[in-house]
Amino acid sequence: MSSWRTSLRDALQAGFRSVGEGSKGPPDRQRGVALLLALTAIAILSIFSLEFTYQSQVAVRTSGYVEAEIEAHLHARAAVELAGLVIGSTDIVESIIAKYATMLGGRKPQISTAAYACEFVNAFCEGKMVLMGLELVNLQGREAVGLKRGTCGCTSGDEDGRININRVGDLNQKQAVFDTLYKLLERNEGVTQVGDLDKDMANLALNIIDWADKDQLRTDIDPATRRLIEGSGAEGAAYRRQGYKSKDAPYDTTEEVRLVEGMTDPLWCKLKDQLTVYSTEKLNVNTAPIEVIKALICKNLANPANELIACARGYQQQAFIPVNVVGQYMETCRVLKKIMFSPPFANTGRFVQFFDKLGTVLPADYAQVLQINHGKMLDDIGTSGKIVRISAYGTSGQVQKKITALLDTGSQKYVYWRED
Repeated sequence: MSSWRTSLRDALQAGFRSVGEGSKGPPDRQRGVALLLALTAIAILSIFSLEFTYQSQVAVRTSGYVEAEIEAHLHARAAVELAGLVIGSTDIVESIIAKYATMLGGRKPQISTAAYACEFVNAFCEGKMVLMGLELVNLQGREAVGLKRGTCGCTSGDEDGRININRVGDLNQKQAVFDTLYKLLERNEGVTQVGDLDKDMANLALNIIDWADKDQLRTDIDPATRRLIEGSGAEGAAYRRQGYKSKDAPYDTTEEVRLVEGMTDPLWCKLKDQLTVYSTEKLNVNTAPIEVIKALICKNLANPANELIACARGYQQQAFIPVNVVGQYMETCRVLKKIMFSPPFANTGRFVQFFDKLGTVLPADYAQVLQINHGKMLDDIGTSGKIVRISAYGTSGQVQKKITALLDTGSQKYVYWRED
């Protein structure tokens, strides 16, 4: 016990001496206090130094991310502008393509700059162009071609293959939109027997039309003839519980369709790439989604009584449904034609003649029920467009930016621009 106390006393005395408490004069005490102050100052400065280092690293990383973000945005912007330049330079593009036509047998291809604009953009971004497995141009390593850091690219196609839900200026235009839109909805969502009016799908098609028309009266339909008539009820009554009114003005974007009474998220996901709100006219059958093509076929059958067989529902995705068979066949033709730099259908006459020749490639009973009314079909379709959708991307490091733009080829002005 005595030894333990002695050791403790010695330790305490040593501690006191370290701060000058055990010394006989003030100089030792001052040196001890100075040492403590110095150690405290060093500790505080170390903390400040670590914090400064951390903040500096954060700032460096942030500035690097901001730089990459700006660079990725500029890459995407460049892709959009280059695509727009190509689309607006049809004569120059055709002369370039014609020069390489000899590699494909000497025939000058008929192409749409909207369909191939991004091939030129991708060539700029990558420094080379490869078509059909042939390396047409390789400028990699040349100044002002390709990107030193990051990537870019785009896809393009005309908007006129979609159903224009803003063409509702009068009852005739409403009827044209309703007939195609209803057939599209009926084929994908209808639950009634083919030939019977599916009231839910008809009401949804009418609600989409009434949202964009100028009047506040609900458009109605004669179930027997399926002709639209001016209703007498207020179209906004169904929206009161939602807390807003029917717009009664043109759609600004297709996303507005989600506000329409009866529209659901799953159905919107199916329709979003098949509708447009821009000033298109007839449906471009060279670029229209295949489901829209099927809706046109079912709408314009030469014998409406054949619809029960040609456009049967419940097994829409099954190959033995005649309209699905011809849809798959047509899509294959469109892909092959595009590879060969040729439009699937040079004019509307070629499109309607397609159905006259079905008997040579499909079973006779399929070809028979899929015959169409040429006149009615020609009223609906075209083979060119004037609104082009450009979807571009740019990357830098881990950052990716996307831009979606719609170009009016007539005015060469963008009518829509969205950055993500």
